[in-house]
Amino acid sequence: MTSQAATTEKAEPLTPSRRKRFILKLVTFLISALLCLSVLAGIDLYLHQKHGINLRGYRGASLGAKQPGEKRVAILGGSTTWGFGLQAGQDFPAQLQRILAQRPDISHAAPINVLNLGFNNDGAYSFQFTLKYYDYLQPDVIVLYSGYNDLNEEQNYYVYRHRSPIFVWTGFLPLLPSLTVDKLTVWKRQLTGTDKRTIFQPPDLKKLDTPLELQKQVGTLNQQAPTNPESSPAPCPPEWQFYCEQISQAVQFGLNHGQHVLVVTEPYISDKHMLQQRALRNMLAARFANQPSLSYLDLGRAIDLRDSSLCWDGMHLTAEGNRRIAAAMAGSIVELLKK
Repeated sequence: MTSQAATTEKAEPLTPSRRKRFILKLVTFLISALLCLSVLAGIDLYLHQKHGINLRGYRGASLGAKQPGEKRVAILGGSTTWGFGLQAGQDFPAQLQRILAQRPDISHAAPINVLNLGFNNDGAYSFQFTLKYYDYLQPDVIVLYSGYNDLNEEQNYYVYRHRSPIFVWTGFLPLLPSLTVDKLTVWKRQLTGTDKRTIFQPPDLKKLDTPLELQKQVGTLNQQAPTNPESSPAPCPPEWQFYCEQISQAVQFGLNHGQHVLVVTEPYISDKHMLQQRALRNMLAARFANQPSLSYLDLGRAIDLRDSSLCWDGMHLTAEGNRRIAAAMAGSIVELLKK
């Protein structure tokens, strides 16, 4: 009985009409998939253009092979480097490039390009990964502009670009997936009441109480606090050991690759930040004494973060604030480019 049923069950023949319907469904599916991918690609390209991020994942024009005589300055940091809250071109790396182009004390036979390799939330730990990946850009000077994103008690292991496997595999950084995940994560934390921040998160541009929120995260600045850079008995206290070690590794990476390194202190935001940067200075003095390719620049007092014309939220600078940082940094950059 079973064998008879098996012999009677035969596949229906693929008639011309059935073949036509199958092909039509397949073509419809492919067109729909292609249309969806085109829409998503268009949105992603719009986000790149909106934020001034090139397809290689950094802000500004994407650079190719180095021209003869060209000089390149790579600046690493978090949202204060990237230029959170500003239009592309208002961030201090972009303004620094314009300032260097106008300086009469350097040769302009070949261009000087300043690369903005910063990204929101990136701290000192991310620097070694950023330097390794973008080593093909062959920077002559590396600037490490950091501090804020390493003030929390929890160690900051955030590396924004490496969250994307597409970037790791291909070097192309799609923004849509990461921004979507970030937005969904914020909503989830708000709904569950678990909005615990391991590091500073850029504030909501629509909120007016961001300075108060910043004080909760990083503390306040006592203008009477001592600011002298005298060395302490311990070059880097345990509280700042992780931060100091990550900066040290980034500095060593640059020196090993024959690059000049400039370590820069961000404008002081709290007493805790001042202690952190003092520990950093002591570490640099202890580990890299008499190293001609390393320089340190303290911009802690360059900007008063309480001045709303220079700082719009207690941390992130306005376009004018960024211009002042660029101007204060230009002299040190020029000296390193001359070496």
